[in-house]
Amino acid sequence: TTRNLPGSVQRLSDHDPALLYLSPTAFQAADVSITKTDGVSAVAAGSNTTYTITASNAGPASVTGAIVEDVFPSACDSVSWTCAGASGGSCTTASGNGNINQAVNLPAGGSVSFSAVCAISAAATGSLSNTATITAAGVPDPAPGNN
Repeated sequence: TTRNLPGSVQRLSDHDPALLYLSPTAFQAADVSITKTDGVSAVAAGSNTTYTITASNAGPASVTGAIVEDVFPSACDSVSWTCAGASGGSCTTASGNGNINQAVNLPAGGSVSFSAVCAISAAATGSLSNTATITAAGVPDPAPGNN
């Protein structure tokens, strides 16, 4: 009979051993991170401030469709932004207005930079607080604290 031979699906009883052949695959992870700065410690009401938001991937795996998100504070009357890739990183949209919620592609070692100009309301008071995030769906991130 052909029972118990590799590749055979024929078994004579439930007590015959079943063989399972596994092919290991490499663990794929990508350490994506994001930084943001406007380079100033204070900005006057009624003026503009420019944020630089840089998303990068330290690898080892590439990430397709990572989401960069930035919800700007209400003190920003308007926001316009541009996006440019470096070292193989790419933006799915080169420019826009308002909050950022954009997919980006980041090979290992690649990055994208957003330049966002925020027009501060003339009536703004207090301090501005603004945080950008990156999420790489489907690829584990060994250091999510820098996202």
